[in-house]
Amino acid sequence: MIRLEGVSKRFDDGTVAVQQLDLDIPRGEIVCLVGPSGCGKTTTMKMVNRLVEPTSGRIVLDGEDVTRVDPVQLRRRIGYVIQQVGLFPHHRVWENVATVPSLLGWDKARRRARADELLELVGLDPAVYRDRWPAQLS
Repeated sequence: MIRLEGVSKRFDDGTVAVQQLDLDIPRGEIVCLVGPSGCGKTTTMKMVNRLVEPTSGRIVLDGEDVTRVDPVQLRRRIGYVIQQVGLFPHHRVWENVATVPSLLGWDKARRRARADELLELVGLDPAVYRDRWPAQLS
């Protein structure tokens, strides 16, 4: 479970990006943060992954305060889709999907199998999309 307890972020220039956010996300739940530009969606996700530290409040992952977790290990436990284009144009779809397993040293067969599993999870047929280039996606 991911729990945000009274999480706020005020930047050095005084801009309040997130104010007193309370949110519980059960393990395995897929959640979309939706709202107008500038409402704090990206800042919230960056705080969960410790790319940005909250000004106040607490973020807990599986009962553990994220400030006590190594940021790299934390980021390996949480996945999120960024708003901007984030695919490597010189890698096929399956290679993009398997970037983290590749960094973890998984062999090619295991990476491809995991990529297929994740493509299916988001409703994309691996046989159709696996070997496409990012420019071939819409």
